[in-house]
Amino acid sequence: MRQRMILILVLMAASVCNASMTTADFYLSPKGSDAWSGTLASPNAHRTDGPFASLERARDAVRDLKKSKSGDILVLVRSGTYSLTMTVVFGLGDSGEGDSTVTYAAYPGETPVFSSGREIKGWKKVSGRLPGLPEEAQGKVWSANVSGRFLTLYDDEGMLPRAQSERFVPKGSATELRFPEGKLKNWPNVEDVEIVVRPTRLWTMNVLPLISVDEKAGIAHTAIPATYGMNKIGCWVENVLEELDKEGEWVLNTKEGKVYLWPRGSKSPVMAPQLIEFIRVEGQVDKRGPEDIPVRNLCFRGLTFKHGERYTLTKDDAGTQHDWDMFDKANALVRLRGTENCVIEQCHFLHSGSGAVRVDLHGRENTISGNHIEHMGGGGILLCGYGPGTKDVNKKNLIYNNNIHHVSRIYWHSPGIFLCQSGENRVANNLIHHTNYSGMIISGMVPRFFVQQNKRESSRAIRWHEIGKAPRNPTLEDVRPYLHTRNNLIENNEIHHVMQILGDGNGIYVRGCGPGNVIRGNYIHHLVSPINGQSGMRTDGGQMDTLFTGNVLYKCKSQGITLKLNNRFENNIIADVIAPRGIYLKIVEGPMTGASNKRNIYYSSLPDCTFISEPGVGAGRVGEDRRGRVAARMKDMDSDYNIYYCKADRSRSDG
Repeated sequence: MRQRMILILVLMAASVCNASMTTADFYLSPKGSDAWSGTLASPNAHRTDGPFASLERARDAVRDLKKSKSGDILVLVRSGTYSLTMTVVFGLGDSGEGDSTVTYAAYPGETPVFSSGREIKGWKKVSGRLPGLPEEAQGKVWSANVSGRFLTLYDDEGMLPRAQSERFVPKGSATELRFPEGKLKNWPNVEDVEIVVRPTRLWTMNVLPLISVDEKAGIAHTAIPATYGMNKIGCWVENVLEELDKEGEWVLNTKEGKVYLWPRGSKSPVMAPQLIEFIRVEGQVDKRGPEDIPVRNLCFRGLTFKHGERYTLTKDDAGTQHDWDMFDKANALVRLRGTENCVIEQCHFLHSGSGAVRVDLHGRENTISGNHIEHMGGGGILLCGYGPGTKDVNKKNLIYNNNIHHVSRIYWHSPGIFLCQSGENRVANNLIHHTNYSGMIISGMVPRFFVQQNKRESSRAIRWHEIGKAPRNPTLEDVRPYLHTRNNLIENNEIHHVMQILGDGNGIYVRGCGPGNVIRGNYIHHLVSPINGQSGMRTDGGQMDTLFTGNVLYKCKSQGITLKLNNRFENNIIADVIAPRGIYLKIVEGPMTGASNKRNIYYSSLPDCTFISEPGVGAGRVGEDRRGRVAARMKDMDSDYNIYYCKADRSRSDG
């Protein structure tokens, strides 16, 4: 009898608990109607009342409710797909009042999906031979009539690859491409054709639309300049029928109003995205002024976002370092722009052409946690404050416990997590893997960009009206007050299998920042770039006053850590750095006064290892010394209490 009573009480408690979990102020459902009250979780029997149908209607209802209700407000979102055709904007009127929070959350146990995908219908198999189509694709391609332009396509398996040529190596500049004979044509729809560019540098790439091709002269021009000269490494042509030669590939011809597709095996719907940005939370931003008014206390929990469009560069964009991303650009599925104490948690971002989450300009004490970010064309999470100046309002955010993988599918240089002009943040317990460049970038701006020029990369973002005139040859001390990526804590993250395509990158990279950044307790392993020159961790470009401690670096190809100037490397473990190079600690720029290499363990089970590498004695202005830098020397570091152990060759061991 007693056991039965206990069981009954447990069931009653569970019932009450379940009811409280599903009790909300408003509900949202694909089966709902914006003409209803939104206060019922499901339509009633007579279908005269029930949940809302759109996020915009729920937002507007919350605005009205706030006039009569104090305290937290909850909107529960039921399972199903919500098709978006316009960005949903939350403004100052949508903030939680006082300490209260307005939450938009998945109904317990359900998976609501927000998508901008529009299904393409009316597919017909191309009859007869299609001129220009490769022989292997003849008889396998379908076409459909479409309107407008789209840059990505999706089926049930994810993003469909656009038709792409083999790599070719041109000559030229950042705007002019001198191509080998036959590699480019003056296509009738040349404005649909894009060039994927790996310019003169290993660490970036561009996707640029063509505007003209002179076949006779062998010269083509792009609508937007590349970051660097379009030569040396290679280019690919995309979106031309002549290159549609593999299953899953597609081509769009906007002049014909047709899309061509060699379908994958599954007969799933094919979706064309309509939006880059799904949700924007935007305060009152005064870009030139000293103060903004932020949106506060909004939370998005357990929502799924997919089928977003790819962003493109414009002539007015202001680039971050190496154009890895842009300042204040609408290129993420969810964007916080002028916010405080807002939360994005337990959400799923996938199969989209741009980034997942970004916090722009004024962004303080926001939390991005427990999210799953995968298969994105751009990056995972970006905190990007104002450009260098006196306005320092992107800080004290938390990026915690996110799983980020297979991002940078289109823009290969996009990292898993990127901090730019953002300080005092905690980035902890995140898993980042399978990216095409660096896992995490902590960045600002180096002094040589502090010149008044209209260059897209870095310089265009500088707030000259706050700084005034910079010296002719600015030093780090001249510009340091304007570098706001400072005092960040990067801890307990795991990063592996990054650097899948590009070169000269890192697990964690720090450059052009202010002082006080701490990189501790991270596990970085299996960096596998096909190009040498990467490091597990690295300071670069005049970076100073950074502490690396308690990290483990294992099986990183080329180099374990690369240090410059007075940064400290203490209490770390580096094991089995993979050849070629096989360098454990590489120092490349001095003076090293104030730098440390203490209480570290360097372990190799391989005979091909170099525990310490410093610049050779040469003619001077070469390599890292080309701008007159001082050569790095171990004798200038505080280096002691380290263990160097080579299992395969004991003569290399030391303590």
